[in-house]
Formats: sequence, structure tokens, C-alpha cells
Amino acid sequence: MKKQKGNTIVIILILIIAAAAIGFLVYQNMQLRKQTAIPSSTPTPSAGTVPTSVPTPIPSPSLKPGWKLYQNEQYGFEFSYPATYKVLTDSENLYGWPKAILLLYKGGQSYDMAVEVWNTEAEYKTKYTDTSTFSVFKTGNGKFITLSNANKDPEVAEIISTFKFTE
Repeated sequence: MKKQKGNTIVIILILIIAAAAIGFLVYQNMQLRKQTAIPSSTPTPSAGTVPTSVPTPIPSPSLKPGWKLYQNEQYGFEFSYPATYKVLTDSENLYGWPKAILLLYKGGQSYDMAVEVWNTEAEYKTKYTDTSTFSVFKTGNGKFITLSNANKDPEVAEIISTFKFTE
């Protein structure tokens, strides 16, 4: 009897250690996935998503040194931005921004610039009562693109000044 009781305790201990080891490995795997999911300036599409555009650093004589060019083929526009910023287009970062197609982020507590697409003028005017924090551009197909500078950062204002529609 005592031998069976001793064997049972050993088996239970082995099962507890095995469960703890598996739990630790699952936790480590989740942490690794979070680290690899951090967006970079050239986001990669995640499963089930189709990127509408990818920031493309293109050398151009009109670009300031250390700046990159972002081009969006779907809506036909481009702008330049300092290489110190990240262009975020993945669904995880756009969560909470239902009209946003990209967020520009330099670091810190908030995004530096949001680019949103609206079907009507009334849509963006309902959301934004303070018009001093964003610029509006009307597309050829009647949609509206807003570029917000909620922090009123002069560098973001310079980025917005480079916005233009492409052919």
C-alpha cells in the first residue's frame, strides 16, 4: 500500500512539473510573438489582411536628406516624412481608428499623424469640431482625406505640407 501511495505522489509531482513546463513554454512563445509583431516602417501583412499600401523609401531629388516617401496607390497620394517616424498600417495599430488608413508615429504617448478617409464632408466634420488640428483633401472620386496633427507639432505640419495627389 505504501509503495502505491509513494508511486502516486511521484506521478502527481511529475504531472505538475510537466504542466508548469508547458505553461512556461506557452508564455515564452506568446512573448516572442508580441516582440515580432511590433510594427516597423515597412509592415508585413498578417494572416487574413491585404495591405492597401506599403511605405516605399524612394530616392528623389525633392526629398529632404533623411526623409522617405510614402505612396498610397489605392487613394492616389503621397507625402514625405522623416525616417525617424514609423508608418503603421496594420489592424492592431489602426484599432480605434475606423476611418484611418495609416498612422504616423515617432514614439511617445500618442500618434503624431492620422490619415483618414471619409465618404462625406459631414462624416469628418461630425468627428472633428476643432478644424485647426487637421488638413482636408478632396479626392477625384468625391471622398475626403484628413491628415490630423492633434499635437500641433511643427514637424508634422511640415510633413502635411508635402502631401500631394499623384496621377
